Amino acid sequence: MSHSSQSGFSIIELVIIVAVVGLGGFLGYTYFAKQKAQVADTASSQARTADVPAVPVVNTTADLTTAEKALDATTVGSTSDSSQLDSELANF
Repeated sequence: MSHSSQSGFSIIELVIIVAVVGLGGFLGYTYFAKQKAQVADTASSQARTADVPAVPVVNTTADLTTAEKALDATTVGSTSDSSQLDSELANF
């Protein structure tokens, strides 16, 4: 009678351990990347809002012209708001 005692892990146990550790690493990396993107998005949106000047109050036609000049001087995005101001000026 030959009785051998085995010590250590079987191949199935090692595969399960590697799968659990890999899954935990993947979930942790995904969570970390999502948080990092959220922080970067928040920082860029705060930087964009800090560059935007205050909205001028428009009560007269002269105020509207002044607001148009201020918007033309400030280029925050790729589009200009002066076309909208021109239509508002025509309706004023």
